[in-house]
Amino acid sequence: MFDDESDTDETFLYKLERESEALKLVAHLKLSEKAYVRRRAAVMLGNVGTIRDDDERQQVVEALATAVQEDEDDDVRAAAIDGLYQRGEESFDYLIAELSGMELPESDRTATGLLAEWLSAERPEFRMVSATALGRRGASGAVRELAGALTDPDARVRVRAAQACGQLDDPRVVAPLSERLTDRRQRVREAAANALGNIGTERALRELVPVTQADNESLRLIAVDELGQFGSIKPVVVLVEALDDDSTTVQRAAMMSLLELLTTASAEDAETVRQTVVEQLERVDVRETIPPLLEIATDGTRPPHRQTAVWLLSRITGDQHRAAVIDSLVEQLDDADEVVARLARDGLKQLRSPELEKRLRVYLNREQGSEQSRARAQAILDEICDGSSGELVQTGVDYTYVDDPADYTDQAEDTE
Repeated sequence: MFDDESDTDETFLYKLERESEALKLVAHLKLSEKAYVRRRAAVMLGNVGTIRDDDERQQVVEALATAVQEDEDDDVRAAAIDGLYQRGEESFDYLIAELSGMELPESDRTATGLLAEWLSAERPEFRMVSATALGRRGASGAVRELAGALTDPDARVRVRAAQACGQLDDPRVVAPLSERLTDRRQRVREAAANALGNIGTERALRELVPVTQADNESLRLIAVDELGQFGSIKPVVVLVEALDDDSTTVQRAAMMSLLELLTTASAEDAETVRQTVVEQLERVDVRETIPPLLEIATDGTRPPHRQTAVWLLSRITGDQHRAAVIDSLVEQLDDADEVVARLARDGLKQLRSPELEKRLRVYLNREQGSEQSRARAQAILDEICDGSSGELVQTGVDYTYVDDPADYTDQAEDTE
């Protein structure tokens, strides 16, 4: 049997923690006959600083997870749960994976039933683990219990219950989740908003609309981000209003959600959605819409969003950003994405102007881009000039092309 004499010495245990003797603490957690020593060892294993050795770190996690499942003392088990929680999400997730996969083949009680019982346990650590594991298991049979846990006195439990409800995708949790959008703790409000977005039904997403006006930036960000999943024109006005948000992060998220609505609209709704988005964007200050669109069109990581941004640019561009938009679309005539290149070509045709003619002539004269992109540029130039010598020559407009759109803006201001 493991020698317990040193176990009674708190100073000895603190020394092990201070010196990061994790494996010795593991031995006390596993082998001590005294429950309070095992409990202190579990707490200290959660507090031990960085453990650099991967094998040692895994032994700590496994020992704590085993204690949660097998120790006879509830105080020790609760301390082990908290220790895993303190060690970070990866360690906590290891425990949840163990519990989510557990089986009770020789018992009338199912694993889901046992975990649901934990939701009413006295110690919040058990309730937190239960909510998380039930969500991971997709335990639809515990919906009622999880919905009740959304009002748990411990914020950690409310957060985990909200996350679990989002994973279950059950319409019965929408109403209780919407009540958590005004929870006194921000983490709970954010978890509820994310859960409603994960559920994604029209009713769930409708609950997020008021959140786009919340005082908290992170809540507004979650709401406008999730509303992109709506799949219809209903949130368009709300998202367009969010383009005027005080936060540039929220503005960009709102634009991405609008692009998501455009790219995912069904075939029968696509034309209506496109027309509605364009009409609404034409009503707002383009200073809030064109810059994020240009960024997405140039540097976006999702091809459908880039393609939609390119399509949209030529339809809402006003005079202020015309030069910047023309420059962007001309450069995209040579884009590796053939769809982007064709959309840029078609968009430029709608921006017929002296600026465009001059920009295309410069592009061709300097032999920029590939042969294919120059052919596109020439075709656009031929179409907008209608075979004539060009609008610039006909109208006598004085326009000096500059490479940097900012320079063009400065030049325009100087002439006012």
